[in-house]
Amino acid sequence: MKKVLSLVAAMCAMGAVMAQTIVSTVPQNRNAIIEELTGINCTWCPAGHKVVNEIIDAYPGRVVGINVHAGYFSQGSPYNTTYGEAYDSQANPDGYPAGTVNRHVFSGNSIALGRGDFEQASTTIMAMSSPVNVAAVGTMDAANRQVTLHIEIYYTANSNVATNYLNVAVLQNNVLGPQTGGAANYPEMMENGQYRHMHMLRDMLTGTWGVAIPATQGTFIDTTIVYNVPQAIGQVEIPDLNDLDFVVFVAEGHKEILTGVKAMIITDAPALSSFKVYQTEDCGLSYQPYVTITNSTENDLTGFNFNYNGTPVTSYKTIESFQTDTINMPIYTIAVTGDAVQNCVTTKTVILEDCEMLDGTTVPVNSVQKSVTFADFNIYTVAGPMLLDVAVDGYGNECSVALLNQSSCTAEWTWHEDSWTNIGPQSAQYISQLYDGRHSWLRFNPATPGVYILRILDSYGDGWRWTNNDNPSGVWLSDANGSVISDPWGYTNGPSFSQYDYYLNVTTSGDGSHVDIDDVMSEVNFNVYPNPASDRLNISCNEAIREVSVIDMAGRTVINTRAEQNINVSGLATGVYMVRVVTENGTGIQKFVKE
Repeated sequence: MKKVLSLVAAMCAMGAVMAQTIVSTVPQNRNAIIEELTGINCTWCPAGHKVVNEIIDAYPGRVVGINVHAGYFSQGSPYNTTYGEAYDSQANPDGYPAGTVNRHVFSGNSIALGRGDFEQASTTIMAMSSPVNVAAVGTMDAANRQVTLHIEIYYTANSNVATNYLNVAVLQNNVLGPQTGGAANYPEMMENGQYRHMHMLRDMLTGTWGVAIPATQGTFIDTTIVYNVPQAIGQVEIPDLNDLDFVVFVAEGHKEILTGVKAMIITDAPALSSFKVYQTEDCGLSYQPYVTITNSTENDLTGFNFNYNGTPVTSYKTIESFQTDTINMPIYTIAVTGDAVQNCVTTKTVILEDCEMLDGTTVPVNSVQKSVTFADFNIYTVAGPMLLDVAVDGYGNECSVALLNQSSCTAEWTWHEDSWTNIGPQSAQYISQLYDGRHSWLRFNPATPGVYILRILDSYGDGWRWTNNDNPSGVWLSDANGSVISDPWGYTNGPSFSQYDYYLNVTTSGDGSHVDIDDVMSEVNFNVYPNPASDRLNISCNEAIREVSVIDMAGRTVINTRAEQNINVSGLATGVYMVRVVTENGTGIQKFVKE
């Protein structure tokens, strides 16, 4: 690092444009540098990440994002840096996610902004003139894990202060790791249960606050930094040098970044940037894996040879120099096997082995292997009729259920009962403040065999989880042969979702009906035994029973009796039934199986 500092000082002394090659001498407006203050324990920070990424996409080449892991939501994180803690301390935000845009004070004395202010602040900055232009180009020697940065700076006007500071940040992309709220607030970044962290601050090659440079009109600075990339920074490995970005910016001091750029990195081979997958159509069972190739070479590429899941795959496509594009791998289609529970989770791997240039020259790559996991669900083979038991959360008006025909992706029906209202106070913070969860039962019998999707919906997007420990939210499904799915969600460990799908392979023909059996507050606790039962069914309840009903899967009451705790069920057909008990304090329902 000392060699770099002396080189900068030597070039500044020349004072005039000497051997300028990449920086413009024409006055330009500022670029926006968004330093987002974030942490792995921050639920809403992924929403901030999404905002920053959308701004970067909306203003290509004009906005740079730097994710700074620091503050109380990053305690215990492997992504923290001493630099980040200094930046967080200076910003001193009221909450997270927060950030700064060019460390500029937009109002009052604070530079801290909320994520909702990032875009307006960025457009304001980009409309401001800059006294200095910055350019940076790097070359990568992946074999020797070395990056050489060529940086040029030119002042088209005087800065407000005589001395400015050159900063060079090292960012890392595609870091898979933990992130609270990732699935709920930025699900596109989830992969194999982990969150994909992007433009994460890992190092500052010029120290926390940069290297001093003169800031008068006509000053030209030309310097080179050679960075030997370590195998890891802290606990975070750097397996692929192509995951690194280098950001160069000039600041007036600790605050007020004048402008900056992300360096263009030239390599001797293209990079396999990412490996992802998407469903080819809504509700479909076919998936399209695809890779993203970044051509950071100075040559156009026309052919690509992959090892895809152990099989050679060749694709011919032109990706021009310094451009990025995608290439599809073979489509994967799930075949329904008819197993009682078919695990559909699928993982594919890919390596970019080599590529061809326009002149026919082959360039070896041998990229790091990347993998993607998809179709992470089960298909349950069932026989109608079916009985669905759902326990909605404390905000029942957010909850609904639909049955979709998988082949057409159309709804056979959607169920949202009027009684699914908010059953807990809006201000409730603790389980003890909430009323009992509401259970509802639905009998349904698809008309034709085939694959269906039982879709559980939450309009707010936080899932069903606001009930007490005795009555967890969740989904329970029985078919003609008994229990199929038991998926309870507790208060603290309920999944966050807007949509939660269960795939059902229905093997029988039915009447296409769906019948609401009952909707009650789960106020009465009782037990039925033996279960399954063949002759007599006993009921144990600590309250005086007023009425007992036995209800079949079609919603018909097949037995109704008063104050009876021992019921003769020998005459019932084999199958699943509901026992409904009424006391002075309310109603309860339990399932039992008749053998």
